[in-house]
Amino acid sequence: MPQLSTGLIIAGAYADKLRRVLFAQLKNDIKSGKIDSKQVARRAGEMNRLLFEILVNRLKLDKGDAVRIRVEYELKDGDIVWRLNTLRIEAFRRIPDSDIEKAIRDVVEKAEDVLARPETEEERLWTTRTEAEVEHEIKESQKQEKPPVELAEAIVYGRTRRGEHLAILKDENENNVGLAILSGQDNITRIVVVLVPGKDAYKTELTVDTKIEELSNNPEKIVEAVKHASFEKISRSEAEKIIREKMEEML
Repeated sequence: MPQLSTGLIIAGAYADKLRRVLFAQLKNDIKSGKIDSKQVARRAGEMNRLLFEILVNRLKLDKGDAVRIRVEYELKDGDIVWRLNTLRIEAFRRIPDSDIEKAIRDVVEKAEDVLARPETEEERLWTTRTEAEVEHEIKESQKQEKPPVELAEAIVYGRTRRGEHLAILKDENENNVGLAILSGQDNITRIVVVLVPGKDAYKTELTVDTKIEELSNNPEKIVEAVKHASFEKISRSEAEKIIREKMEEML
């Protein structure tokens, strides 16, 4: 059974740490579609509300107090099921263990009531992130650690009216799997890469400290740069639109 552990942190940072650990642990499950990233954020938010009730309302901890939180969970039918009976909290302040255990027990027994009541302003200051911050975490969780296909070759074949260099990307079987769009300024080149290796599509942007002419004359350097990039999943229609527009802009 997977366990979430925050490690030793200050109490004021518990909500952010718990959310980040949970997203990190479920990164592969989010990528595979086993669970939706928004559901991960939702369940993290619920656990953070229960912890706020324990840490702040019951134990009266200050934000600078140290805590360590552990709880087991199960991934079931596209959802997270918290095993609340495994919730353990270490509070590094002079609070008797019996008081901590009682606070946990009382809140767990009333979990539905705690989650049903409106959030207070103080709770929001402890636990709530802005929508933009949550969306950023979701995007980060969806990124590929490496290209979703093994790239073998880049073939530079033309330029656009904007002065961009275009390179077709091929896999080991010489299939066309994407497009690299290079735009240069001084000694720096920005590369936008769109990959469509199958039914899914991916995109990334990176900057390399190399002149665009050098990359175009040595396309193996394009492949090498792309191999170290992280990719974000996008819709196939968006990928096809980018590729089509660049083709239409060719000289």
